[in-house]
Amino acid sequence: MSTKPSLVKVGVIGSSHGIKGFIKVFTEGDTLLSAKPPFTCTVEDARGNQSTIQIDEIKPNGNHFLVKLKGFETPETVIKYRGFSLLWKREDLPKPTDGEIYTEDLVGLVAISKETSQSLHYVVTQVIDNPAHPILELKPKSGEGETVLIPFLHQFVGDWNLESKTLEIISWEQWIEV
Repeated sequence: MSTKPSLVKVGVIGSSHGIKGFIKVFTEGDTLLSAKPPFTCTVEDARGNQSTIQIDEIKPNGNHFLVKLKGFETPETVIKYRGFSLLWKREDLPKPTDGEIYTEDLVGLVAISKETSQSLHYVVTQVIDNPAHPILELKPKSGEGETVLIPFLHQFVGDWNLESKTLEIISWEQWIEV
């Protein structure tokens, strides 16, 4: 039985744009480029409350996308979704290319030292959105000890292996000393 969620976060809804009810959506990838409107998807607020919306139009706009929601015609009506996460069904997502991964797949991986390949006895419990880059939250497998936050960057995180459920951490000592 899979413990992975059936819904995957593909973006965050920002502020309204223009006077016709478009809203900005910020994504980390190009998933929205493959979308063919109209389609229905799920949005989730900060408390975890979910609802369904229909997207009628998507257009790239610089570092984000402009999205038109069915039934929302003015900036005032779409603003209620500001800060919501945009979720898609995992089976509707494009398959990651070689060397890519959906960040949700990192949750549950056991941290190992890149230098020694030994278990660090920590597990990834969350991937935190951050404007600069995602941040990995690691907690001790035993439940006792400090939580460690590590930027998800190549200089700090090595390879992952979904089959062995491991994630390499580079120079672990610097993170545990902080």
